[in-house]
Amino acid sequence: MGIELVVFDHELSAAQQRNLSRLIGQRVIDRVALILDIFALRARSHEGKLQVELAQLDYLSARLVRGWTHLERQKGGIGLRGPGETQLETDRRLIGQRVRQLKARLATMEKQRINRRRAREKAGTLNVSLVGYTNAGKSTLFNALTHAGVFAANQLFATLDTTSRRVFLEPPDRFMVLSDTVGFIKALPHTLVEAFQSTLQEAADADLLLHVVDASDPERSSRMAAVEDVLQEVGAAEVPRIEVFNKIDLAGMPPRVERDPHGRICRVWLSASRGIGLAGVRQGVVSHGWPESDHAVHVSAEATFID
Repeated sequence: MGIELVVFDHELSAAQQRNLSRLIGQRVIDRVALILDIFALRARSHEGKLQVELAQLDYLSARLVRGWTHLERQKGGIGLRGPGETQLETDRRLIGQRVRQLKARLATMEKQRINRRRAREKAGTLNVSLVGYTNAGKSTLFNALTHAGVFAANQLFATLDTTSRRVFLEPPDRFMVLSDTVGFIKALPHTLVEAFQSTLQEAADADLLLHVVDASDPERSSRMAAVEDVLQEVGAAEVPRIEVFNKIDLAGMPPRVERDPHGRICRVWLSASRGIGLAGVRQGVVSHGWPESDHAVHVSAEATFID
């Protein structure tokens, strides 16, 4: 059939990958390698590139154990690799050195992020993070609310770099800091969770999460469950959230909001690309952020349709 590459929708061990490649006679990769390749293409910021490289090296180091038998030959030479050091040991050592460098750089960036976060907390700022399955429309919603102009496209993992912007609410002197985060996927590889831990920490440290869901996706229930699994893994399962059902124009639904028994908005239906129903998001944030405020929105037990 002229196949040059075979992708398995499972994580393969190094031995499985090697044996399958021999059996099929073509290059074989697993879903982790595919996701890492996509991440490498999408990363734009310096931090994003460092995080992707760290995940790639972590993935590669596991493959050096059994997948690369040709690297086990002795290659001596004092002053080169040391007497009797194998190519495999050399590669492990070089990878280990690079991993330590990357972790040190990312740790410095994480300290800077923590300082910015503490400054926002001292100022009494409400921190809100967008989370959701990849390609649910988070960046489009982010642009619609902030006019930031971040990259948004109909493709997987279009956003890898966390971007934060101020969004003013009602009354005008109140605002939130909204952060756009990397999209989640079913069975997100642990190497990515570890490498993007600082980025995903934005969700765990948020005061409120906006869980963006593709309302037109027939598999939206399983996608939502996958997002909940990732939130559990990064320690954000207990953060209050609003479910934002996006792309209602494709699903043929009207814009509306729903409230919980306490009067807080818990679900919003909107179309970020057409700017329909965005007021429901702002109202929802206010209903969660300042429940005792004199400026809180009117609560109702029924769904409210929004112009």
